[in-house]
Formats: sequence, structure tokens, C-alpha cells
Amino acid sequence: MPHTTSQVQVHDHTVAVQRGGQGPDLLFLHAEANTSAWGPVHDALAEHFTVTAPVHPGFGGDPLPPWLHDVSDLAFHYVDAITALGLRQPLVVGASLGGWIGLDLAIHRPDLLSGLVLVGALGLRPHEPMPDLFIKAAPEAFTYLARTIDADGVDPMTGDVDLVTALWVEQATQARLMWERPYDRRLERRAHLADAVPTTVVWGADDRLLPVEHGRRLAELLGAGLDVVPDAGHLVTLDNPAAVAAAARRLAGV
Repeated sequence: MPHTTSQVQVHDHTVAVQRGGQGPDLLFLHAEANTSAWGPVHDALAEHFTVTAPVHPGFGGDPLPPWLHDVSDLAFHYVDAITALGLRQPLVVGASLGGWIGLDLAIHRPDLLSGLVLVGALGLRPHEPMPDLFIKAAPEAFTYLARTIDADGVDPMTGDVDLVTALWVEQATQARLMWERPYDRRLERRAHLADAVPTTVVWGADDRLLPVEHGRRLAELLGAGLDVVPDAGHLVTLDNPAAVAAAARRLAGV
């Protein structure tokens, strides 16, 4: 799917923004781990939406900004970004970290969103500790994220050198946001503030990072629908882009 890339000033930060497709506005919030580039999930969404896919500050080669301390900082960044990008009540699709950002955005500013699709969203405190991916070698860590990732490609000894370097650089931002606590213990109490936003939760049936039960608990907390996707891991956006696009279309009615 053809798309463009531009630089947009959001408050005091310059953001790389990818755009493509035609239809209602959709804001795509990417996951962690070098997933900011336009890919199959963007193409699938762009068949029915005008997809705007910014790169989060501190990702995609952008230096870690000094003002970025937690996920709420990114959520409020997107309060400014929605205006700067000229979006009017977009449907927000967020994957993993992006889902956490989207949910925090919906809690603080539900008026800005027409709907929310949370794909393997982080943020809710799990009943059991999550695997610590920061202490695992890259090939092993990626097995917790998606079934379709070639683990050999992220092996620092044998894989793509540029890819491995990008992953290490982005880990500084991930560590700032998630190392000490990869969830927000305030979220459960605040979740009702997003009640006005129609929401669908999408979860991989084979998610090794957070099991389906976690996704079900998140959906119940939000009064949202739950789509469990067979043969998909944590990042359904990589393992089954069509399922993510289908969930977005159903929620938006297009």
C-alpha cells in the first residue's frame, strides 16, 4: 500500500509520521521492539482507513527525550499529536506498549477518540509476574512476542547487524518506560474513565508474555469485546494483521 513519511512538529518535539490509505481516520500506536516501520498491519488497515502512524519519541532512531519518564508522558504527547496531525476523533489501534499508551490516552481524554482497539495491550497489572525480556538474549526474547519472527535474524552474532543495533538503541527507551514496572498499578482504578470509548481487546491465543486470561480480565474491566486470535502470539499485529484490521472494521462499522 503506498504511503508517505513526513516530519511533524508536536509541541516541542519533531515526530516522524507515516500515512497511507483512505477512509475514516485511524491513529496507529506501534509496539516496542523495532516495530515502528510501515508493514503488513498498516497495509491491512489502510484498505479501509486513512492510517496515521507516528513513531513514538525515543523509538525509530529518535533519541530518548529528557521529558519522557513513563507511559503517561507518551499519552499526553498524543493529546498534542492528535491536534498537530489534524485528526478528528480517530479510531486508535495500539499494540502492546502502544495499547498501553492508547488506554492511558482514553482514560485522560476520552473525548479525543472514536474507538479503541487494544492488541495485546500492556498496562494492567498481571496476576503473575511477566517474563523479564530485558535479561534474555534477543533471539529468546523475541519468541515471547510473535510466532512469525525469525529469531536468527535478531541474533547479535549471526543476524542482521542494523536490526540488532536498532533493537539495542530502542532498549534505552523501553527500559525508561518498563524496566522497573511493566504495568501501571493505578490503571485498574482509573479504567472506568474510558467507559465512553467503544473498545475491542484483541489477544493472541498463544501469547507467551501475557496469557489470554489477562486479555479477558482487561476486556471485562473495560466492558469491551474480546477477540482471541488462533495461532498468534503477543504481537497479533505481526502474526495476523488481517485479524487486527477485521477488529478495527467491526468496531468502526466500515
